Amino acid sequence: MARDATARQYDVDADAVKLDLKKGEITFRAKKGRLVNLDKLHESIWATRLSGSTGMALTWLDVTAVGEVVIKKDRTILKVAGSDDYFVLKEDPDAKIRGKTAFAALHEAIERGQKLESVTGRVEGWHGHFPKFLKALPEKPRVILVKDFELAKK
Repeated sequence: MARDATARQYDVDADAVKLDLKKGEITFRAKKGRLVNLDKLHESIWATRLSGSTGMALTWLDVTAVGEVVIKKDRTILKVAGSDDYFVLKEDPDAKIRGKTAFAALHEAIERGQKLESVTGRVEGWHGHFPKFLKALPEKPRVILVKDFELAKK
């Protein structure tokens, strides 16, 4: 049901939606030139009507966001390309790249003047058992706990 609800999104490439029953994982991507709206994704999951009696839960939501990373005072922001949306980027202490956190490596790349293509990580607050998780949208601004990033190709 959740896989079908995700595939019905206008911004999701229906041919790219994959369900791995062993892992309990749904993988999908946006259509070319489109953005996956997290508010609509939450609404689609809610529309499946999965209730508390099913024992269903959202364990996590991992995303790869494309855009420009900017450091403003004490916040690191990823401005999503093609929209006014943004994510606040934070450290995931378990995500290491060459002995340091992915977040620290991302900061070092920016300080060297490198441009980033995308950031991958877990969206904070997107977890919980149904229906409690589905009663309200997780708070904004959305936070990505940085697991990895990709540098722009020159």
